[in-house]
Amino acid sequence: MHVTSLQEFTSKDVLWPDVSIQMMPTASIDLPVVSLMKIGAPILFVIAYVYFLQYFTIILVSEKETMVKEHLLMMGMRLSAYW
Repeated sequence: MHVTSLQEFTSKDVLWPDVSIQMMPTASIDLPVVSLMKIGAPILFVIAYVYFLQYFTIILVSEKETMVKEHLLMMGMRLSAYW
């Protein structure tokens, strides 16, 4: 097994290739659908979040009214298992 020293690698001249990076040309997109999505997507997300929040609030209030958590704790369930 031949062990090469670091000096053998550093003494040789290395020619690095000439590499350049250039951005690819992109076409300008000016469709009415894209501008509609810029306005419509945030509104859609807000409406979806409000719907989820309403659904979550209804479930939470009904759970508080029926005292599900308290009944499960009386039966011996741990609080960490509930959450």
